[in-house]
Amino acid sequence: MNLRQTYRIFRQAGLSIRACWASSLFIAGAISLGIAALTVILASIEGAERKAEELAVKFGPTAINIIGGNLVEQAMNQRPMTLTWEDARRIGEIMPGVARVAPLLLKSNVAIQGGGLRHTVDTLAGSGAWHGLSWGWYLAEGRDFTEDDLQHAENVCFLGAATAERLFGGQSPLGRMVVAEGVPLTVIGVLSRQGLVSGDVEFDDRVTVPITTMIRRFNLSRQYLTQLRVAFPETSGPAAMASYREQMGSLLRRLHNLPPGAPDDFLLVTMQDIMQFVDVVKGSIVIFLGLVAVVTMVVGGFTQANLFYLAVSDRSEEIGLRKALGASHQAIFRQFLLEALLLSCGGALLGLGLGAAFGGLLSRFGLLHIRLSPFVFTAGVLVACAIGCIFGVRPARVAAGLPPVTALKGNV
Repeated sequence: MNLRQTYRIFRQAGLSIRACWASSLFIAGAISLGIAALTVILASIEGAERKAEELAVKFGPTAINIIGGNLVEQAMNQRPMTLTWEDARRIGEIMPGVARVAPLLLKSNVAIQGGGLRHTVDTLAGSGAWHGLSWGWYLAEGRDFTEDDLQHAENVCFLGAATAERLFGGQSPLGRMVVAEGVPLTVIGVLSRQGLVSGDVEFDDRVTVPITTMIRRFNLSRQYLTQLRVAFPETSGPAAMASYREQMGSLLRRLHNLPPGAPDDFLLVTMQDIMQFVDVVKGSIVIFLGLVAVVTMVVGGFTQANLFYLAVSDRSEEIGLRKALGASHQAIFRQFLLEALLLSCGGALLGLGLGAAFGGLLSRFGLLHIRLSPFVFTAGVLVACAIGCIFGVRPARVAAGLPPVTALKGNV
């Protein structure tokens, strides 16, 4: 087939699509819905993966988080406080290579007032000096806690980004006063937005105070801690961190006098643990959403095939006339298959637009983290072309195989 013949087939296919615009629109629409679903699925998978990577980076590759309590008891909301200030001191003394040990106390659902409004924050946190450096959660504005703030148990605080917005709107809360459970606190900083939600807890809805203020002003235990974060030198590689993790577990079991075979009364979390968990969850999501995408594509393909069969029936006289004028079997087949490909590509572009718009809405309202990449668009177009080829071949063969006389009579 030479260039001139190719041009004629493309021109004829374009004219046929324009002449039968209603059925063409339905066919493209059937494809677009499937591609829109595929776009949202792929973009959400990529977005979730990117968000998980960002979280892991923020967590820090050279830190170990220690959470007190047994996981089974934690699930039953009966987790005991098992981490102590003595644990923090001994870890700093005994563990090799420790750069910093940062304590943390947490209290849930605390009523606060500020900016003339009342609000119940998800979390009241007590942290040590240099919170940003210790926890990898830096301030968007303001200053960090200092050793003086801790030594004198100053009534100062950071607000989470969501808390600052709810109490003060678009105004800066720096220097303003909030009251938490009757304790007046001066806002000295606003934490950078994390955009994370765990269950009913929004990470950005919090008030953070010096940990000594938490103990003295809010009557929390002077012995126990909720979490510890142990930082190691930034040059520590994965092998070194795995060794530190093993040593940390052995040390804590010894400090807590746990007999052999007894379950840990603490949980160790590293960046490697987070990434392994993400890989497992991602694999499950990919399998589930992949099946959804396949079903969506197959349904779209069958819909396209049925609409093409109807189009062949409606255009039987056109097919018969072309055959009577000398059009070959191959020419008819190529034209109808080309129409299927063109409509599939058009449906793909429409579907990508719909998917991007819908994904943008989901991302804007915080329901999903969407990331539209060249891979998403390329995959959408290639899948649409594959559907056009696979499900367009049979109707094209039917059109090409119609006897001229039968087709001219419209008896199809």
